[in-house]
This record gives sequence, C-alpha cells and structure tokens, in this order.
Amino acid sequence: MPFPEATFDVVLCQLGLQFFPDRPQALQEMRRVLVPGGRLLLSVFGPITHNPAPQALAEALERHLGPHASAIKRAEHDLDDPTELDRLVTGAGFTAVTIETTTQHIHFPSPREYVRIQFAATPLATLVKEMPSEQQATLTDAVIADVSETLRPYMGDDGLVFPQECHTLSACSREG
Repeated sequence: MPFPEATFDVVLCQLGLQFFPDRPQALQEMRRVLVPGGRLLLSVFGPITHNPAPQALAEALERHLGPHASAIKRAEHDLDDPTELDRLVTGAGFTAVTIETTTQHIHFPSPREYVRIQFAATPLATLVKEMPSEQQATLTDAVIADVSETLRPYMGDDGLVFPQECHTLSACSREG
C-alpha cells in the first residue's frame, strides 16, 4: 500500500480479502500500516451452502456457462472456514483475533434484481460484458429463471429475502 508504516488506527476490509491473490502479503501490508495496537476489522462470507442466493447463482452459472463461471461466484466463499481465517491472520502477525459468525437477511425486490446486480457489480460483470449482447440477454434470462425457481421459498410480500452468513474478524497489530 502506498502509505508509510504506522499510519492508521484501523484497517477495514469488508468482503474483500478473499479476492487478493496473495492473502498473507495483503494482511502483512495491513498490519504494516497500522499503528502499534491498531485494529484490523474484516469480514468474509461463510460457506456457500449457508448462503442460498449465491449458491443458486453459482449452480445456474455452472449449468449455463460451465465450471469456470461458477468458480467466479464460489471464490467469494474461499475463506469460509473460521479456523483457516484465524490461522491466516495470526500468521501475518496479528494478535487477539476474534471471529464472530452472523447471519443477516438480505433484501432484493426480486430474483431478477439480484441477478442484475450480480452481473453488474461483482467479478461476474467482466465475464458477462465479454459476451455479445444477444448472448448476454439469453444468459441473463436463463439465469434469472433458474435462480427464481431455486429461491422461490425466499420470496414473499417483501420481495426476495434470504439469509447470508458472514464471518467478522477483529485483531490487533503488534503492541507498542
């Protein structure tokens, strides 16, 4: 990171660590820029099997595009094991690590809106944008149909409401 050592009191990484190609190096950089006793706060998704909407989307992508497309969505859940996450963070030199697993309910007006957002604002956007527009439309319609069917139990008067499990981690940098 382009910051001097001991610059920040807090480093926050929300749902991002799983996307770093070198996670230990990323965590070491986070620790480097923290003041002694500074706090790292981060969150990562829990297992995809505990997150029905991403799981439905990954399965639909696999059916319509193959495992490479599904892998993009499943990668969001690469740090789903709290023990592995703790080991990774302590290995980067952090102490006093605590991890809390929580489930929140996420709201979307419809499965169509969920898929639209996923195709526009996640790593899936690159995959979809590389396709010709006719193929994009066909894929989008097929995925929406599959996701809508799978998530039918989560539809109600408030639209689509599904559980999403995350691990929230807090840790300290080296003491001063």
